[in-house]
Amino acid sequence: MIEELAKLSKSPLGNPTRLAIALYLLSRERATFASLRKALKLTSGNLEFHLKALEDSGIVRTYYGFGKRPRKFVEITDEGVRELSEVLKILREVVGDD
Repeated sequence: MIEELAKLSKSPLGNPTRLAIALYLLSRERATFASLRKALKLTSGNLEFHLKALEDSGIVRTYYGFGKRPRKFVEITDEGVRELSEVLKILREVVGDD
């Protein structure tokens, strides 16, 4: 179990807020910055901090789209889906859920 937890601590998704962001995006593929902030009850600065870490790791990508006004979008990448799958596998091993 210690080995699994060590692996988890090295992942950017080892942080509960970042894990929540990835899980939220996985079920939607993408979200606006505002909807993500509201759903997870985060401040803009806090969300921006965590998104930067996830983007630097290749787990999410952010971009701007335009409609009536510019909006920032966030989506999970293929690498993010793979990393999330690994983290969930580790969590299952730790809690003993087969």
